[in-house]
Amino acid sequence: MTMQATFDHHSTAWLQPLAAAMPDMPMLAINHRAQCSAANEIAKTLLGESIGSLPKEMQQALIKAIRENKTELIVQTRLNGLNREFKCRLFYAQNGRRAIGLMLEEQENTLAQQLVHMQSIVHSLIEMSPDLICIKDHDNRWMMANQRMLNTFQIDNNDYEFRNNLQIADNLHPVFRNSFEHHEKSDQTVWQTRQPYHNEELVHLPQGGYKTLEVNKTAYYDQDEQPSHLISVARDVSEQKFIESQLVNRSAVLDTLISCDWMLHSAERWQTVAENVLQQCCLSFRFSRAILLQHHTTTTARKKTETRSKALFHWATNGFHSTYEHWEKISFHSPELKRWHELLSKGQPVMCDAHTLPEDERFLLKSHDTVNLVIVPLMIDHEWWGSMVIERCFDAESTSSQELGSLMAIGRTLSVAIDREQTGKSLKLAKIAFDSTTEGIMIVNPAGELVGINEGYTLITGFDEAEVLGTKPQIFRQRPRGLFGALKRHGKWSGEIETVRKSGESYTEWMTITAVRNHANVITNYVGVFADITEMKRSQVQLNSLVNHDPLTGLPNRRLINHLFTHAIQRANRNEQQAAVLFIDLDRFKNINDSLGHYTGDQLLLGVTERIQASLRESDIVGRLGGDEFIVLLENLHNKADAAQKAQDILDTLKRQFMIDHHEIFIGASIGISMYPHDAKDVEGLIKAADLAMYQVKNNGKNHVAFYDAALSRNAVEHFQLETELRQALSRKQLKMFYQAQIDLTTGMIIGAEALIRWQHPTQGLIPPMKFIPLAEETGLILSIGEWALRESVRQAHAWHKLHPEFKKIAINVSAVQIMKSKFADTVYGILMESDCDPAIIELEITESTLMQHTQHVVDTFNQLKKLGISIAIDDFGTGYSSLSHLKRLPLDQIKIDRSFVKDLPDDKDDAAITSAIYAMATQLGFTVVAEGVETEEQEKFLQRLGCQTAQGYLYAYPVNSDDFLQLLVLNNQRKIKRHA
Repeated sequence: MTMQATFDHHSTAWLQPLAAAMPDMPMLAINHRAQCSAANEIAKTLLGESIGSLPKEMQQALIKAIRENKTELIVQTRLNGLNREFKCRLFYAQNGRRAIGLMLEEQENTLAQQLVHMQSIVHSLIEMSPDLICIKDHDNRWMMANQRMLNTFQIDNNDYEFRNNLQIADNLHPVFRNSFEHHEKSDQTVWQTRQPYHNEELVHLPQGGYKTLEVNKTAYYDQDEQPSHLISVARDVSEQKFIESQLVNRSAVLDTLISCDWMLHSAERWQTVAENVLQQCCLSFRFSRAILLQHHTTTTARKKTETRSKALFHWATNGFHSTYEHWEKISFHSPELKRWHELLSKGQPVMCDAHTLPEDERFLLKSHDTVNLVIVPLMIDHEWWGSMVIERCFDAESTSSQELGSLMAIGRTLSVAIDREQTGKSLKLAKIAFDSTTEGIMIVNPAGELVGINEGYTLITGFDEAEVLGTKPQIFRQRPRGLFGALKRHGKWSGEIETVRKSGESYTEWMTITAVRNHANVITNYVGVFADITEMKRSQVQLNSLVNHDPLTGLPNRRLINHLFTHAIQRANRNEQQAAVLFIDLDRFKNINDSLGHYTGDQLLLGVTERIQASLRESDIVGRLGGDEFIVLLENLHNKADAAQKAQDILDTLKRQFMIDHHEIFIGASIGISMYPHDAKDVEGLIKAADLAMYQVKNNGKNHVAFYDAALSRNAVEHFQLETELRQALSRKQLKMFYQAQIDLTTGMIIGAEALIRWQHPTQGLIPPMKFIPLAEETGLILSIGEWALRESVRQAHAWHKLHPEFKKIAINVSAVQIMKSKFADTVYGILMESDCDPAIIELEITESTLMQHTQHVVDTFNQLKKLGISIAIDDFGTGYSSLSHLKRLPLDQIKIDRSFVKDLPDDKDDAAITSAIYAMATQLGFTVVAEGVETEEQEKFLQRLGCQTAQGYLYAYPVNSDDFLQLLVLNNQRKIKRHA
């Protein structure tokens, strides 16, 4: 049997209107043996080679259904190598012809299973990541988070989905509140600017201290550029930051240790320098105030032991007052301070943060704004003689173990000085202080010979005392430039030294040398304190690489790009040469990344990097801006043609096939070019111009090259200006509602209206909605504009219905952005309550294409609206991608036939057939029908013959303001409506 391409044969022509009405549905003509005689294009695409002979399972099931005169059945079969499931609808001719219509609708189960499988893979990848990851929807509600994210913020696994940042924060420890409020603000910034977000953020922890997170956020949009979801990835860089701070602060710490040690050992009486020691501790370790207490244990009349304190010395930073009187009143034997007493009496320090203290200990700090406290015990002959109390009164990090060790070393040195004065045991305790630090210490005589070292020296260098005493240290042999000049002028020198251990291993020291003078100001010794900073320097190199390079490709990142490009532009300026910036955006990368996974996406980016580099000269610079965006700077150009040729070379090499994990991958690229000095004279301007040119390529079909055009910039400015004015339009009452009458085709009376929004621009006049509504949807302004239009229309309809009961319906257009708002039905309910309006006169219209994008959410929202008594209509029916299964699921009341099908009625047979089919289908499904765009009496008569109930268009009335529409209602009652035809 020869198969027809269309249903134009006399035996199958009766199927043509049905096929035309639903062009996106696979349609076939078969006989009673389920053999195909005709099919539309979508059916041939779906079935492929199986079109001539349907799959065996499907054919057998259809033959049985035809015998039983069934109209619907579900068939499972294997097609094109996949298990598929179809809903088959059978249409039988009424004129005795043997041809039977077959419409196929593929069920979504298989796709859903594949989607679930893919979601499982994505979830596993997220869980395997060492980063903190969460995915949020466009309302900033959490959709997914990995365990690292949940553990870090102590979030319950079952208590975060579909809740926003602030709702989640309500159930967390209070210290996380600020972090989540900041997350909320940065999320909004990402949505508003449409730019990726990168920042380092401090997260305070309930147990004290904090983490440093490197946060990256990116918003993603659907194919209609509507907000879809936001991905937040945070990396814990606390350890890196700690290493950086250690490297920066090490010199200051060492200087403080040396200074305090020298002051206490050189002073004849320690009391003369005690206040200076407290000052050094505060300034070097960032504390606010310090107090030196001496303790006295007494027995009260009730034979109760008390430890009282006397403040011997105190010092406070400018802006803070000393609290010595407060500490003099405290008894360390009180029950509240039992834990402190036990630690201090054993020579152990007390270190705490105010927010982590038990309530019975917190009272000590509350009244004086202390947030961080360290108490260092001063021990004399193993007895607790006194304490050095150091307080921090501003929000900062907790005291580190290194800082605590340094403070303890100072405390021991102070104890030695006190003990020396009291007992003459200074040499013994000085040796303890000398060996208490892990840093190496060496004592050198004026001749530059070693006369003493500590254990730290041996641990770092490998040399013991017997091997080095009497020899000259390397630094005194090499005599670095400026060493003795600094010691003579300032008494101190600090710097890096490259040296060798006993094992022969090279390493780097940070060395501080201090000149020790006697009472006659003559140098008697040099004291050198040093630390091994080899690992710190190695970490610093790694950190610098991370800061300046893309971690995946190793290419310069945005920071380094700006630096390199700036120097390149300066060279071009000096040499009076041209240069070009190429902004490269990969086409289809997101689809590949989403469908084949991030590993494949990463491998593809590495392949792209390799090809771009291979296309460039050694003098050219290439970097990665992030995602699928690369940027290139070309130097030493003669003209624009040189840049165009290089861009085309890159485009050609990227078009070739990539083979990744047995996948054949094809991508393209959109490349925008800006020229120096013609388009801009600085890096920022050149990148911006190339970016604009690249977007022009995107708008013109992608996968080619374009140069920057100044008109692009003007268009962008105009777009921004229109957005700014639109934001002001609502508050300045420039938005107006117009109303077009809907006519009962039987009586000719006005029975309702469609509400239409207009923008009365102060300089451009009346702007139609097709010019500003898409912009409002893009920027999110549609939520406030749409709510205003809904409130105004409901209020107006209520007033008209009270005056003219024959006015039964107002149709209000609703954007998909409003429908997807989580509480849209609540908003509608609130407006109805405000106006006391009967819900039965309200009809909400949504376009067919929007309807198909978010089916389940739309169903849920429409069911809520139906419960309120509101009716629902599909606008522009027949222009989108409807499927019958979707229509069946939706609680619809009305279908509007689009004006594109009405305008050529009744002469155009195709439009007549489509309109008839839409009306027939709507009637069968129980929907009422409204025809839009009626402009002639011939169109009206055709619709009347068809049975259509309602129409609107210029034949009856143009859209008018509320006052003029009220006059139409008055004339309507008097049956004096004039037609415009």
